[in-house]
Amino acid sequence: MPQASHTSETPEALTTVAMRELRGEQARMWTVLLDFSRSLSRVLDLDTVLDRIVTAAAQMTCSRRVSLMLPDEQKEYLTIAKAIGFDDQIKEQVRVPIGEAIAGRAFASGRRLTTAVDRSRGSSGAAYTGESFVSMPIIASSLNVTEQRVGVLNITHRYGDRPFEEWELEFVDLLGSVAGSAIDDTLWRRARESLLKYERDLQVARRIQQSTFPDQLPVVSGFEIDAWSEPAEETGGDTYDVIGYRREPASGAIHLSPGRTDRAVLLLADAVGHGIGPALSVTQVRSMLRMAVRMQPELAKIARHMNEQLCADLPKGQFITAWLAELNAADKTLTCFSAGQAPILRYEAARDTMHELAADAMPLGIKSDLGITIGDPIVMSPGDLVAVLSDGFFEAADYEGRQFGVDRVVEVISAHRHQTPGRILTALRDAVATFTEGAPASDDRTAIIVKRSE
Repeated sequence: MPQASHTSETPEALTTVAMRELRGEQARMWTVLLDFSRSLSRVLDLDTVLDRIVTAAAQMTCSRRVSLMLPDEQKEYLTIAKAIGFDDQIKEQVRVPIGEAIAGRAFASGRRLTTAVDRSRGSSGAAYTGESFVSMPIIASSLNVTEQRVGVLNITHRYGDRPFEEWELEFVDLLGSVAGSAIDDTLWRRARESLLKYERDLQVARRIQQSTFPDQLPVVSGFEIDAWSEPAEETGGDTYDVIGYRREPASGAIHLSPGRTDRAVLLLADAVGHGIGPALSVTQVRSMLRMAVRMQPELAKIARHMNEQLCADLPKGQFITAWLAELNAADKTLTCFSAGQAPILRYEAARDTMHELAADAMPLGIKSDLGITIGDPIVMSPGDLVAVLSDGFFEAADYEGRQFGVDRVVEVISAHRHQTPGRILTALRDAVATFTEGAPASDDRTAIIVKRSE
């Protein structure tokens, strides 16, 4: 008997085989997708997330070439962040403007784009020819944002040059959805960690800056001194210092004296702006002053050397206003020099008059050959006081933009002129707080008040 032929099968048998193959392929793609999803639950860094996305896309679609593109911060260009089948040099050169080329258009539109439809396979558009290229936007969805495009996944060069079937592209869409959520979550965690680190760094910087302020002001015989500073942010561009010292009669050696003394050098400095940069600048000024006082506490020399160093160190356009003074208990005088810090308020008790003193020179750090002339000492009679405040007091504004101003500062000091510097400062702070009605400070606030005991 002739043997049955094994080369011919019925159409029903072919359909059964094709269905089995289809189900097997779908099961394989589901397995890749599920394994990919599970693996992301243990991933924290973005690079690993991107690597697993392109690996899963290549495995799922049996493709030799996969690239994942992310936008720049301005969302003007797409660049390849991770890829399989690309030369590293080529990968670094790819820069696709958003809205141009297939990848750029896919990102801009938020829709998957492929090569031309193979009309020979029917009108359903179920298969795509060419290199079977698909460019799919990676979209993250959340409760607050319906669609957030985070990147583009490009897949091409399939093994066997098979075109993409529509059901395969549905799996690719699912992969993109999972990938979008994973990228968005990773970027959010990284941004949160960066923010927390930045906040921790700011706290450290604040503690360092606060530690530069004197824990205890020296007691200068016959005088009362108080000072206070509050930054508008975690760190500020203001600083102050009161350095008590004594000079050895025989050798002339200088010794800093944090307790009772008969001499003191005072500083109030205000750098342009507020934040970490200005805080570093005024901390530098404070350190220079401390070193200068140990060597030779002459205001003219201190101001000159400070200015020369700041001109060398500060970026163009940056400067520091500063008030320097020396208090002498023996002759009851206050010798001052102001570099751009004004107005300086001086109250004369004998005449019951408040004077507004102008600055003696331009701010430090602008001109290296700054003309420095120290004026005559101010003789402090009982009840006299000198108040030095940074711009944050005068320019404190309410919600309508109205500033506290010099006149209100003068009114508060005049009303409390018979009280201690500490009480005057408290009254100033309370008056500013009442005026601004809790509006956030736009600038740092710092003050020093020196009063001759009544």
